[in-house]
Amino acid sequence: MSTGPAPDLSQRIQQDGLWRLMWKLSIPGLLGMSVNAINNFMDALFVGRMIGEDAFAAISLAFPIMFVVSSFTAMTGQGSSSLLSRAIGAKDLVQQEKIYSNLVALNLMITSLLMLAGWIFARKLIAFMGGQGQVLEYGTQYFRIIVLGSFFRSYAIGTNMLIRAEGNMKHAMLFAALAAGLNICLNPLFIGPLGLGIKGAGWATVVSMVFYGLLNLWYFTKGKVSFPIKPFVLSLDKPIIKEVMSVGVSAMALQAMFFVQQAVVFKSVAHYGNDTEIALMGAVYRIFLLLVIPLVGMMQALQAVVGINYGAKLYGRVKKALGVFTFSSTLLLTCVWLFMELWPRLILGLLLPKVAFDAHQIFLFRVAIAAIPLTALLFAGISFFQALGDGLKATVLLVSRQVGLFVPVTLLLPLWWGLEGIFYAAPLVDFFVAFVLVYVLWRQIVKLTRAEGKNK
Repeated sequence: MSTGPAPDLSQRIQQDGLWRLMWKLSIPGLLGMSVNAINNFMDALFVGRMIGEDAFAAISLAFPIMFVVSSFTAMTGQGSSSLLSRAIGAKDLVQQEKIYSNLVALNLMITSLLMLAGWIFARKLIAFMGGQGQVLEYGTQYFRIIVLGSFFRSYAIGTNMLIRAEGNMKHAMLFAALAAGLNICLNPLFIGPLGLGIKGAGWATVVSMVFYGLLNLWYFTKGKVSFPIKPFVLSLDKPIIKEVMSVGVSAMALQAMFFVQQAVVFKSVAHYGNDTEIALMGAVYRIFLLLVIPLVGMMQALQAVVGINYGAKLYGRVKKALGVFTFSSTLLLTCVWLFMELWPRLILGLLLPKVAFDAHQIFLFRVAIAAIPLTALLFAGISFFQALGDGLKATVLLVSRQVGLFVPVTLLLPLWWGLEGIFYAAPLVDFFVAFVLVYVLWRQIVKLTRAEGKNK
C-alpha cells in the first residue's frame, strides 16, 4: 500500500488564492495536453507528408472510431478522478484506497472486449465511415494496430487522470510529454527508414502508450502518490463502480458523441464530396483538436479544485473557481483561435502541403472554427458538473447538443447548401448551446449560494 509523500496537497487547494492555483495547476496541465495535441497533429503531419493524401484520409476516418475506445477510458477515468477529488476533500481514506484498483480492473475488462471487436470488424468500420479503395486498405491496416494497444492507452490515460485529480499536475504533464515525445520520434523512424508505412504510424502510437503506462505505474508503486492505494490488487467494488459510472457516463458521452459527430460529418462529406474533401475535413478536426485539447488540461485542474473544495463543503471557493477558470480558458482559446483565423493557409499547408486550397475552401475552414472560443464555456460547464458528481446534467447537455441538435442540423443544411452546409452546422449549434449552458450554470450557482448560507 502507498500512502504518498504530500498530505498537504489538498490543503493548498482549499486555502491558496484561486488565481494562483489556476496558474500553478493549469500551466502543467495545459502544457501536458498541448503536447498530446501536438502529438496528434504530428501523427497526421508525418502520414500526410511521408505517405500521401490517401493515407491522411485513412487515418482521418480511423481517428473518430478510436473515440469509441476513448469513450470508455473517459468514463472510468473521469468518474474515478471526480470521486477521488471529492474523497480527498472529505478525507475519506477508505474510499480513496479502492479507486485505483477498481479503475484498472474496469479498464482491463472493457478493453479486452473492444480489442477483439475492433480487430474483427476493422474493415467494416472504416468502410462505414466512407473509406473506399486505397483509403479503405490504409485505414484497416492502421486501425487494427491501434486497437491492439487499447488497454495500454486506457491504463495510461485513466491513471494519469488520477494523478491530476489529486492536484499533481507536474508529474502528469511530465509523463504525458515524455510519451508524446517518444511517439513523435518513432513516427518518422517507423514510417520511413523501417519501411512500415501506415502501419508504422500505428505501432509508434502503441509503443508510446506502453511507455506512458509504465511511467504511471512507476509513480503509483514508488510512493509518489498522495492517497492510499493497493497498486497490485484488482477489485470490482459495486458502490465504487456505481459512483464512477454515474459521473463517468457524461465523459463517455463526450467522447462517444464526438464519434457520432464525426461519423455523420465524414459520411456526409463522402456523399457530397470526394477523397480530397474528406482529407480537408480531417484537417479541420485535427486543427480543432490542436486548439481544444490544451483546454482539457485546464479543465482537469478545474475538476481537481472544484472536487476537493466541494468535498470539503467550501462552496464559495467552488463558485469562484468556476469563474476564474472559465474566464482564463476563454481568453486563451480566443487568442489561439485568432491566429488560426488570420493564417489558415499556414496551418492547413503543414498537413496537406500538396493541396492548393482555394478562397472558398479557406472561407469554409474559417466558418467551421468560428465558435471555438465558446468551447471553453462548454468544457468548463461539463467539467464543473462532473466535479460536483452531477453526471446527469453533463450527460444531458452533451447528448442534447450532439444527437438532438448537431446530427439533424448537419443532415438538413446540406439539402440547401450542399457541402457547405456541413461546415456551417457546428458553429450554429454551439452558439445556441452556449446560451442554454449559461442558464443551467446560473441555476447551479444559486443552489451553491444557498448551501453556502446554511453552512455559515
